[in-house]
Amino acid sequence: MHGDKVGRDQYKAGDNTHITVTDQESLSRAEIDAAIAELRAFIDELTARGLVASDGSVLDPGAVVAAVNSQPGRLQALGRAVSSGARDAVLSAVQGGMAALVAALVRM
Repeated sequence: MHGDKVGRDQYKAGDNTHITVTDQESLSRAEIDAAIAELRAFIDELTARGLVASDGSVLDPGAVVAAVNSQPGRLQALGRAVSSGARDAVLSAVQGGMAALVAALVRM
């Protein structure tokens, strides 16, 4: 790790999880933290709407796709992280089928 930049080294998330990030544009720790926070907030909202079970499983995939597509500007930090190659870093901090689904959708 060079300062707070992520290159081909490790990034230590706020919850003390070690995340290895490879082959990507350099993202700062703040950018990855923003993507993680954005994804967690979106999943919390979808959970409150009854689209995600308490274990993180997707209850209505079609509604999740519609929610992501209806708010294209909402997941900008996540989109930047995914397109820069930090998808695995984000998903290491926010695990579950729902997180993987949303990360895949922002990549499209």
